Amino acid sequence: MNIGQVITEGNYAINPTDSIRYTLDKMADLRLTQLPVVKDDLFLGSVSYETLAGLTNVDQTIEQADVAYLQIHLYATQHIYDALLFFQIYQLDLLAVVDEQHTYLGAITPLELVSTLSQTMSIHQPGGIIVLEMGYRDNALSHIAHIVESDNAQILNSYVQTFSDSSRLEVTIKVNKSNISSIVSSFLRHDYTVKATYNDENSRDNSRDRYEQLMNYINM
Repeated sequence: MNIGQVITEGNYAINPTDSIRYTLDKMADLRLTQLPVVKDDLFLGSVSYETLAGLTNVDQTIEQADVAYLQIHLYATQHIYDALLFFQIYQLDLLAVVDEQHTYLGAITPLELVSTLSQTMSIHQPGGIIVLEMGYRDNALSHIAHIVESDNAQILNSYVQTFSDSSRLEVTIKVNKSNISSIVSSFLRHDYTVKATYNDENSRDNSRDRYEQLMNYINM
């Protein structure tokens, strides 16, 4: 999925002829610390609250104040993972989106990005989560998928986490079954290290049984 598919329709853009006061008020209303500056549909850059708040004459326009623009933006054709990286690196709460001619297309916020990622990662679909720990050379996703599919299940999503101080990595998979005990057993039989499991229906059932046994014991 690319950035162009998740652009928000929010009215974030300001014009360089808008006043500093108007821009600060708009930032306060939208609860944002950056806004894109657009003239004749072209993206000029973004202005920040930190820059504008230091100006004494708030009745002058953006262009009169000769404000330095932040030249940070995304192209509509970039992948949504690039947006994650940009938000992390630049610590922004809004990213402008442009086309190859720098025409302003819209913007994206971290909250909207998280909402989109939750859909693409099958967050709302029921299923169990398995975290495997392995060496770099053992990361064969085709073999992992084969084990899952052998149990009449499918992988809904997966991601890999690496560690700079280790030669091992974690592979997290979400499958379309809530009872994942048999899949976990299969991984163990194939000498995989199962570091953690989540949303395991069988584990919840066992926990409920132990709770009920404890309550019966207390009531005796």
